[in-house]
Amino acid sequence: MQTQDTPTFSINGRFLGQPLTGVQRFALELTRALDRRIGAGALPDRLKGARWRLLAPLDVPETHEFRHITLERFGPFSGHLWEQTALARRATGDILIGFGGSGPLLHRRQLVVIHDVTIFRHPEAFSWAYRATHKALGFGLTRTARIATVSRFSRGELSTIFRVPSDKIAVIYNATDHFSGLAPDETVLQRLGLDGTNFFFMLGTLKPNKNVDFAIRAFDALGDRGWKLVIAGTLDRNGVFKADAPASAENLIFTGRLSDAEIVALERRARAFVFPSLYEGFGIPPLEAMTQGCPVLAANIPAVREACGEAALYFDPRNRASLEDAMRGIMDAGGDTPGLVEKGRTNLARFSWDKSAETLLSTLSEMAALRR
Repeated sequence: MQTQDTPTFSINGRFLGQPLTGVQRFALELTRALDRRIGAGALPDRLKGARWRLLAPLDVPETHEFRHITLERFGPFSGHLWEQTALARRATGDILIGFGGSGPLLHRRQLVVIHDVTIFRHPEAFSWAYRATHKALGFGLTRTARIATVSRFSRGELSTIFRVPSDKIAVIYNATDHFSGLAPDETVLQRLGLDGTNFFFMLGTLKPNKNVDFAIRAFDALGDRGWKLVIAGTLDRNGVFKADAPASAENLIFTGRLSDAEIVALERRARAFVFPSLYEGFGIPPLEAMTQGCPVLAANIPAVREACGEAALYFDPRNRASLEDAMRGIMDAGGDTPGLVEKGRTNLARFSWDKSAETLLSTLSEMAALRR
């Protein structure tokens, strides 16, 4: 039962109308985990009896997925304008939760998750308008809101860029439970001509920090050994190459956008998953590959080290010979070398959406204890 002293928690539901990429996945899975905990009564004492709602623009599709968090859709507007006006008004007096790095600048009781500072470290990956908007939001929100992020590495980055004490930034990890129970769609193997073929698998975008061309060049340098490099994502083959196409172009497969079930099927059959990124706030794709027993070759960068621990074979993402050696080691090995599959399973036990929801609730309980 809600009393005058029991808070109302409102979740910024803009993510429900956005394409499902890493940030939106984090928001969706954490909201699902939170909904389950509310239903089970697994809440800090201070939050028992609280009201929970999910606030979204009118153009967000209706959903009845959440049983204990009420969806409210309203307008006018959408996007950032909706956040700064309609959402700000509706959430007045509430503790507001934003999983996507944005929120109304004048709302004083809110928790905002800023996933990384890629716009500062790799500004070339974003348009001028996007950089300007999110820099302004970042500097504004870190002055008015409680901030969280997805790794200890990102906590340090946020602290450095925005000059916020690191001990004031909560760390709420990503997780991979959503991938573990998926049934594979193995029709994708026949459609791509991969039955009985050895291949490396990776997910790609054209953002410079994702380093796709680097991985392609490393694969090309190994020569034609009958293997293929399969790259999933909305990539234009001609747009990937910074110069001429590599000699092994016929052994490259660009799949376009795939369903999660198709990705699972490819990860189960791939000899290794390749993650060459130059910069990440966390790096969830390697963990998703681990859920399918796929060995991981990963860039030796801090966030990925934090996520993958000892469960990946690391390479220098700026030294092509380093990735060539890692790929060659997989090609020459008769099986799982050096025990990466089992190490992956062990590593995954560190993360779950339920654990992340518990961390979130602990932070919200601290916020609720502070009087307005």
